[in-house]
Amino acid sequence: MKLKYFLPLAVALPAMLASCSDDDEVLGNPVFNYTDASETAHFGDSLEFTINASDAEVPLSTLKAQLFFGDEMVEQTVIRTKVSGADYTGKIYIPYFANVPDGTATLKVVLQNINFTVSEKEYPVRITHPDFPYLTLRTEEGQEYRMEKTGADLYSVSERFPQKFKGYIIAPKVGENGNELTFGYENSAVVIGAEGAIPFSSAKGGRFAVELNTRTFEAAPFTVLKLNGMELTSIDDNTASTDLTLSTGDVITPEGFSNFGQWWIDPDYFTRNDDGSLSFTAKSGQYRIIADQKMQYFRVQVLQGGSPASFQADGTGAIWAIGEGFGKPSLANAPGWTTEAAVCLAPVADKVYQLTLVGGKTIKTSGINFKFFGEALGWGNEFDDAKLTTSSPLIQIGAGTDVNGHDKGNLFIPDGVTLKDNEIYVLTIDCNATPAVLTVTEAGEQPFEEIPVFCNGTKMTTGDNAVYTLVTDLAQNSTVIFDTLDGLEEYFFDPDFMSYDSDNDVITFLPVSGHYQITVNKLAKTVGAQRFDGNSPATLKEDGTGAIYMMGWGAGSPSLDSQFGWDTGNAYGLAEISPKVYRFTGYAGPEKGSETGQRLRTDYISVKFFHQKGWGGEFNPSQNTGLTIAAGSEKLIKANPDGNIELAAGATLEEGALYELTIDLSKGNNSGTISLIKK
Repeated sequence: MKLKYFLPLAVALPAMLASCSDDDEVLGNPVFNYTDASETAHFGDSLEFTINASDAEVPLSTLKAQLFFGDEMVEQTVIRTKVSGADYTGKIYIPYFANVPDGTATLKVVLQNINFTVSEKEYPVRITHPDFPYLTLRTEEGQEYRMEKTGADLYSVSERFPQKFKGYIIAPKVGENGNELTFGYENSAVVIGAEGAIPFSSAKGGRFAVELNTRTFEAAPFTVLKLNGMELTSIDDNTASTDLTLSTGDVITPEGFSNFGQWWIDPDYFTRNDDGSLSFTAKSGQYRIIADQKMQYFRVQVLQGGSPASFQADGTGAIWAIGEGFGKPSLANAPGWTTEAAVCLAPVADKVYQLTLVGGKTIKTSGINFKFFGEALGWGNEFDDAKLTTSSPLIQIGAGTDVNGHDKGNLFIPDGVTLKDNEIYVLTIDCNATPAVLTVTEAGEQPFEEIPVFCNGTKMTTGDNAVYTLVTDLAQNSTVIFDTLDGLEEYFFDPDFMSYDSDNDVITFLPVSGHYQITVNKLAKTVGAQRFDGNSPATLKEDGTGAIYMMGWGAGSPSLDSQFGWDTGNAYGLAEISPKVYRFTGYAGPEKGSETGQRLRTDYISVKFFHQKGWGGEFNPSQNTGLTIAAGSEKLIKANPDGNIELAAGATLEEGALYELTIDLSKGNNSGTISLIKK
């Protein structure tokens, strides 16, 4: 390849003029030899080179190695060349960008002497993507997970992760010139070398896959947040927003929000519907809805022309609250005197604005100090005591420290007055009058705030946010999905009604298809089921299908600390695991201090079976009515004269072993058998 010589015009002109009077001016002749050059490399490599540089006439200045992708120089290494004829060794990094195809780059070597005479030469370098044997996901807490290759340039790991977490993905060195590479996050994109951690997020916590494509830098999961199908724009790691034109009564459907059933819903703007959607309650108009995933609530701002609205002279627009002693969704999020955190009052009628607060939760019961402004997110157009009046005995308006001891326009609670805990206070500003009028209304105690749980898309019923029930039809071997219920791996699933595959986070319903009540106890962390007829516990039918109930001692669920006893309310309905065949499975354990899943006592059992959830319709093996001990089970169980099933004489169950009790009515309700076997 031909060497090229260049003399910059700024230097060349005086040099040429000088040459007219001094024929001895020497420009020099930089010469180099390039060795150890690799014709192939990977993105992310440090390409090593050795260059012998010399100039017999003029001292050298610098040696530059420049890497070009097309016409763009993407990297440069500069070496000072103090000695002519010496070898100079260096490295040039080959950048690794997303969506750059394999191809041929250009390595340009430029040698310059002190008279700015240069020589240069170009070398082609074939660059390809490295084939990493694996990747490593490292969370900000330092936990590491190996990501295996699952496809072309695609790597994945499936584990139990928090719903939201941050981490880096590290690629190992590949080849002699390779480097360990770290994928981070910058400007809402995955970038190699970025200092920020990648903010992974799933629709819910539990087992899910984290993936990265090393060619496109596409990573997953990044939960997409939507309202009515409109994707929210990220503001930072915790907040995202969208602008919507809404009418009073419009339904808003959120998508992608984790634990949305536990989000605080601002009563000034929304009501929550049973299907998980929201109904908009403020006045029709344009609004900005900001989703705060950390505080788990929607912050709403009135818009005018696409920007936060200010109060207008005619009473329209928006009013903003700034100060201390109140906050949404709780007092922990008080705006203080930060204008950017100002709370926008909801327009609820023509020139009427509303702020709803709850004593002890979103407004202090004493010692408040906040005020209203007309300028959007600013200090302007202050509602002082000349612009705003009130006759409320609960909250009053400051008229100046020399008048009533409070700054002009600042709200305060008078001496001797205390707001009530859990009481709803509706602050209304009516701007139809001049000056505007502040009304404070007590609206009663805040009602029970339900945190909904959904089973297969249907909201379960609860009265305490602890125990949830749902009566529904379920098919055998169908999948049961609990929305807004995290930490399923911590729950005990009744083993005869449901199996939980923790690796894949899948719950399978086991009994025959039918009508069931599903029960979730969030405090005890249990999930169970019971056969139902309509809205009542099922009974045993003449054909042997339906339900059989167990009462007595030595059996319980989820452990022996909750034995059934003889209380009909605790009667346990066995699972019909196949037509006319009923089962109860449990590990053997001690009477007291048993572990979850130990549902049969090792040394004592005395239980009886019934046709309904109550007395009557008993199975009495001793009288040959309904049940006989199945062959092979006589060594473990017997029937006493009252029909109770007990451990056989001298028999004990092995602690920690799994046992299966089965009642088979396939030959008729009066010809059933009962067995107890060790699995």
